[in-house]
Amino acid sequence: MIGNKMRIAVLGIVAALLGGTAGGTLVSIPSSASPGRASPTELPPPRTGISPVNFTFYGNSVRGWGFSNATITEPGPNITVYFGDVLNLTLIGNDSAPHSWFIDYDNSLAVSGDEPTSGDFNVAGNIVGRASLPAFHPGNWTYRCGMHPTTMTGTIRILEKPRPVNLTLFGDAALGWGFSNATLREPGPPLVVLWGTNVTLTLIAHDSAPHNWFIDYNNDLSASPGEPASPDFNSPVGKIVVWPFSADQTGNWTYRCHIHPTSMTGTISIVGGPPPELRKGALPLITGIMIGALSVVLVFAVIYHVRAVRAAKRTR
Repeated sequence: MIGNKMRIAVLGIVAALLGGTAGGTLVSIPSSASPGRASPTELPPPRTGISPVNFTFYGNSVRGWGFSNATITEPGPNITVYFGDVLNLTLIGNDSAPHSWFIDYDNSLAVSGDEPTSGDFNVAGNIVGRASLPAFHPGNWTYRCGMHPTTMTGTIRILEKPRPVNLTLFGDAALGWGFSNATLREPGPPLVVLWGTNVTLTLIAHDSAPHNWFIDYNNDLSASPGEPASPDFNSPVGKIVVWPFSADQTGNWTYRCHIHPTSMTGTISIVGGPPPELRKGALPLITGIMIGALSVVLVFAVIYHVRAVRAAKRTR
């Protein structure tokens, strides 16, 4: 009986190790409408180069929505925004009825779950409604009035990609980076972008030295394969480089000039995507440790099994 229990325990350890090696979860993906995307609670503070998107809607319980009193229709105007945009809404009633504005993701005609919604407006104490609502779920959806969900509708399209970002950075070997010649400093300005953002940098030198811009994922002070790196700029003197890249590696990183890697630095945070990849060598190390432990357990299991068989034969 004891032998059977011991055998079961050993097999349990082996199964656990095999499970950890073959099917263990190393990283977790945030829950969201799209795999790898941020959930509403994981989106960052205001991102670099991104401003809220402003809309003014006029609402009427019979005629629908419009961008002005003269353009109210049912359905109302179509709007298109990017994933992660913040919609700054100004909401004005065109009649005497109370209204609200929400995105009806599940098409239930009522606010539910994580559907963005404004407060009531055109009511005492809140005649003109104002709301800042996030756009988290890519797709084509219906926006509605919470009180008049069938007569006040419109279509909102939330694109799959975050809004593109265009930034200008000035560089100087002694002074660092800045958004202008007057704001050069070391370290340079921190950058915050959403994972998947297409970023375009305009790179201009403030001195006579050649430069480049790269994200130093492994922090080795040089541009390595797989790290986004611009062509050299200011070579020849006065050359400006306009360079696009995709922010596709979640984490907090250092950006540098590969020619002046210690005097031209700054931080870039890429947020809202899958967790950072394991550093090179980490996965083989973990796998090696687990395989080594598994080998030890298997050796003990074999020895125990042989001894158990011999003991059983002696008792017959």
